Amino acid sequence: MSWLAGLRRPPPPEHTAVEPPPPERHAAPGLAQALAWLEGKPHRILDLGTPLHANVARLSRLAPKLAIADLAGALQDGLPALAAIEEAFSILPPGGLAEPFQLVLAWDLPNHLGRDLLHRLGERLAPRCAEGCLVHALLDVGKTMPALPRRYRIRDDDSVEQDCLTAEELPCPRLQPGELDRLLPGFAVEKSRLLTHGVQEVLLTRTDKAEIPITRQAPIRRELRKTLPRGRQGLPDPQDSRS
Repeated sequence: MSWLAGLRRPPPPEHTAVEPPPPERHAAPGLAQALAWLEGKPHRILDLGTPLHANVARLSRLAPKLAIADLAGALQDGLPALAAIEEAFSILPPGGLAEPFQLVLAWDLPNHLGRDLLHRLGERLAPRCAEGCLVHALLDVGKTMPALPRRYRIRDDDSVEQDCLTAEELPCPRLQPGELDRLLPGFAVEKSRLLTHGVQEVLLTRTDKAEIPITRQAPIRRELRKTLPRGRQGLPDPQDSRS
């Protein structure tokens, strides 16, 4: 990891002309369903975000082994996206298929990797994930997005508090859920929905047949449906972004 450290830019100055916006708290129903699906089962979870006490406390109750790759931190430190991916996965334990992950938290990182590098993320993730592993992601849909990945904290009700680290903005790639089947090799979109604050929440599933669309009868869909309150067991089609 030492050779990669030399690529990092110096930290930004402590005082900037424009302060970043205050933290915001939003519901994340897809994440809540994924966490409910893991309840009572010994699973392994991979968090690609920055290690935060609130997340470690929540996820440790579900997973006997929690891995944090801190891909977000590498990007926040100014490491180029490709080098950030390599650094993040170089520090993970070499368990691979011997100890595969059942849930991956990607947060808003796909926005910052963009269309050119999502395939590399998929190549690094797929060999480490069990068949049916869920990947949770949040896609920005506006014209711009924060220049740095946000920090996300899971709260007690499984809502998510997001914290922008900068007021600077960049053009947003505006990734579409339907693109992810092609851009992330080994994964297929299981469901997506547009949240009230204008972010597309996406759940993907690990499959060796990612080119085949997931149907309503997919086993993972049936399992996720069980986590919904009675009377709300119907889930939208993967191509339907309505909540």
